[in-house]
Amino acid sequence: MKKPKMRAALVTLWLSCVWLGALSCTPEPVRIRTTPPATGRLSMPGPSPRGRDAATASELNAQCTACHSEIAAEWRSSFHAQAQRDPAYQRAFAIEPLPFCQGCHAPEADANRPVPEAAAELGVGCVTCHVVGEHLLASAHGTSREPPPHASTRTAEFGGTSACASCHQFAFPDRAAHGELSLMQATLREHEQSSSRAEPCASCHMPLVGTGSRRHRSHAFPGGHDAEFVRGALRVRAERRAANRIGFVLQTERVGHAFPTGDLFRRLELSAEVVGQDYQVVASARRYLSRHWTEKSQLMRVVRQVKRDDRATHVPLEIELELPLAGHEAATLSALPLAFRVAYQRVEHPRSEVEEDSVLDGEIEIASGTLPPLSKGEIEHVHP
Repeated sequence: MKKPKMRAALVTLWLSCVWLGALSCTPEPVRIRTTPPATGRLSMPGPSPRGRDAATASELNAQCTACHSEIAAEWRSSFHAQAQRDPAYQRAFAIEPLPFCQGCHAPEADANRPVPEAAAELGVGCVTCHVVGEHLLASAHGTSREPPPHASTRTAEFGGTSACASCHQFAFPDRAAHGELSLMQATLREHEQSSSRAEPCASCHMPLVGTGSRRHRSHAFPGGHDAEFVRGALRVRAERRAANRIGFVLQTERVGHAFPTGDLFRRLELSAEVVGQDYQVVASARRYLSRHWTEKSQLMRVVRQVKRDDRATHVPLEIELELPLAGHEAATLSALPLAFRVAYQRVEHPRSEVEEDSVLDGEIEIASGTLPPLSKGEIEHVHP
């Protein structure tokens, strides 16, 4: 079988680096392609099939990491690298073992067959995004001023949302069962409707790091597992409106999509408690903000459809929780502090449509606090 030209070129580059000591990795620069081939539009990264086997992909990826050691270290720490190994994904896949899932989580393997070790170890690798067909893709606006030591195809499309589109927006695989095109993940559509639609995904998820000639876009891909990143995505304001009522105003902060986005089960939990003596809970309430799904069995499978979507966006969202009095006088509750909490939750899988029944993979507390008892004047206003 004839090896692709790109593979041969990268092998030559890698051998040159090894011979030179692989420390500076600076063979003679070559011409950079700046336009797509005449045959048509460039393909962007996406799920399998990739047109190569896992062993070839792994070999190509090793050539990338040999020179780009700093970026490689960032990538290894990312959930792109752990896409197939992630325990939460493995548990979810055991419940719904669909080839459709493997296409993105093990893109260097045949989605219809068991994932080979090389593809599982690689996850979403350097080559998955950068080596498409015969092209080594790069952004049209690179941060380095030095010419690369290998041929690259620089394109504005790769620096935009198109580079992320195929794996971060997709429909349910069972269109026939749904009867329509229903999106399982709709992040790009959300981006188009956001106030940050002019900004590419990389602006937030690949921030500039490093200094001088080593300045580059991070390949750690911060997202829903990064506490600092998540907390910075949402602005929360809370106020006590009555003895047993609390109002929240939620608004995304420099986020180019709804929050939470991505996985269909991710959500925000808003909770409030009136706290009595010895810290016992006198009254409580909670609400979940997400895409709320309804499920039905059809054609021997579970079919999910969105029944409502109340996630946070760039438009301020006002939510009010009313705590049940449960036999208490409002004046009694007014004299007690009210604690609140807003948390981002990664739901591993729902056991039923009852949201409290879900199994969590983890959560990140975004905001919390305690609102003081109402003043005498406020109590009298509640109970004239």
